[in-house]
Amino acid sequence: MPAPSASRRQIGPLSCIEFEEDCEGPVVVLFHGYGAGAADLAPLAVELSLRRRARWVFPDGPVPLPFGGLAWFDIDVESIERAQRTGRAIDWSGHRPQGLEAARETALRFLEALAVPWERLVLGGFSQGSMLAVDCALRAPRSPLACVILSGNLVDEESWRPLAAARSGLRFFQSHGLVDPILGLPGARRLDELLRGSGWVGRLQTFEGGHAIPPEVLDGLSRFLDALPPVTGS
Repeated sequence: MPAPSASRRQIGPLSCIEFEEDCEGPVVVLFHGYGAGAADLAPLAVELSLRRRARWVFPDGPVPLPFGGLAWFDIDVESIERAQRTGRAIDWSGHRPQGLEAARETALRFLEALAVPWERLVLGGFSQGSMLAVDCALRAPRSPLACVILSGNLVDEESWRPLAAARSGLRFFQSHGLVDPILGLPGARRLDELLRGSGWVGRLQTFEGGHAIPPEVLDGLSRFLDALPPVTGS
């Protein structure tokens, strides 16, 4: 099928890159990582080999960074740099990132302005964006169709655990590098265990590598999206 064309749009509070398809497939919204932007993940719309069409939306984060790029909320850069030097992964599970609540409120206003039924939405992201996607999926008015977690970690376990149980049955795809120096594999495994233990349906796909989205993850994500049930919302 021909590759979809991209356009830049303002939807609610956020600017986004959109690959709009006239189709009845899912609407995939992916939030970028810290220091990146919508253009960082937008190539996924044409790189994945899907059997059915999907509409892709890649919003820009609302927080400009002094060194360039955008973010959804602040991070403890010094702690991450220390973990990279020492090789000791940080346990973020007991930490509620400062600014996550404000980022979620902005993202939910964006999704409301997108005006797509929750039953059609696949929420996902990379790194910091994946944490925002999970938080939105947990706290949205209704459950989305699925969740995509690329190189994320478990945060705010105290709040996420009961919310995850209330979303039992939600499908998810998760990937993580075995030697990720930024967000360690242990935190990804803890997130996988929490979600599956709460009744979510999915698995963690690991790969040889670091903080990235390699070809094998693209293949796995393509299979995951193709296996989703037909959407029911209009």
